[in-house]
Amino acid sequence: MKRRQALEKACFLLREQAKEESIAKFLLQYILDENSGKFNYNMDAELEKELENKYFGLIEEHIEKDTPLSHLAGFEYFYNRKFKVNKNVLSPRMETEELIYKILDDFKYCDKKYLKILDLCTGSGIIGITLEKELKIATSITASDISKEALQVARRNAELLQSSVHFIESNLFENIEDKFDVIVSNPPYIPYEDMSTIKKNVLDYDPHLALFAKEEGMFFYKRIIESADKYLEEDGIIYFEIGYNQREKIQDIANNHKFICQIIKDINSKDRIAILSKEK
Repeated sequence: MKRRQALEKACFLLREQAKEESIAKFLLQYILDENSGKFNYNMDAELEKELENKYFGLIEEHIEKDTPLSHLAGFEYFYNRKFKVNKNVLSPRMETEELIYKILDDFKYCDKKYLKILDLCTGSGIIGITLEKELKIATSITASDISKEALQVARRNAELLQSSVHFIESNLFENIEDKFDVIVSNPPYIPYEDMSTIKKNVLDYDPHLALFAKEEGMFFYKRIIESADKYLEEDGIIYFEIGYNQREKIQDIANNHKFICQIIKDINSKDRIAILSKEK
């Protein structure tokens, strides 16, 4: 079977099940391990039988089990970089890229020559690694997570992307001793009560440890904010990704601990980023 025929067949199978046809091209390009130019040029080449079987096995798995692309391929793109993911880490979301955009914009014209950053609940390491790669200021970045398995993935991503982010196994600030200019976190924030509303392809593949939080989803925000003063420089800033309906709750927590809280909306006009700074 030629590559073009395989792609057309896969598109037909996906279309019949009301699945996105773009998945067919993504998976075939992944199987062949080719860049877009080479892939498009060789569309009329023969697809080896072994690769054909692997390809349609992945298509079938996606159709029958609704397995996300990131778990079929073992990676996900984030900020134009390829990050390894598996069942132990949350697959990167577009909303988290917006958190990165905001931090980069805030420090574009910064007077500081050096930044110390702490990435709490790092998961696959996407935030810490991306900030190290994209910030124009010299940085020292520490990233922590309670999960040994998640940190294995994060360290592998750092190795593959030639990042010097320092990873620590820690339950929030438990093993953190330094002070930082920036604390950033995308913690678990979905209330357990909302579990029934989450799509099956998220529940079955993303670790619940990275998704759900007690106290109506506010548990980790509370723990971080109430302890942050000890780990934040006087002019330091906290950046959170938050749930679309958590504006008032996080503002109340921030105000109770003498932080000023600004809420930024995402590209879909939903509350998504909370920025906290100390009251002067």
